Amino acid sequence: MDEKRKFTRLEQEMPLRQKVENCDIVECLKTQDISTGGLRIATDTPLNIGTKLNIEVNITGSSSPYYAIGEVVWYKEKDETANNKFDIGIRFVRIVSKSDLDGF
Repeated sequence: MDEKRKFTRLEQEMPLRQKVENCDIVECLKTQDISTGGLRIATDTPLNIGTKLNIEVNITGSSSPYYAIGEVVWYKEKDETANNKFDIGIRFVRIVSKSDLDGF
């Protein structure tokens, strides 16, 4: 099967906080994989395609977190035996500073 991704994925768990724009709830998760173009998370929170997120991710080996605005580009419901109900793919829209994000 041909690989269609533009960016190579690093399959590594890293601490992440995400917040849906215009919402007060911050969810603490871990990345499932990450690349320069986006990341994948596993969560119990259903998120629709097109949902905008404020993201803080602690990249392994970095002294401070990175901040981004992301957009949900796909989601997949997992079977009921999985720890989390959904796998969600997020595309980085823009890398920003902490002061550009509301709620972190």
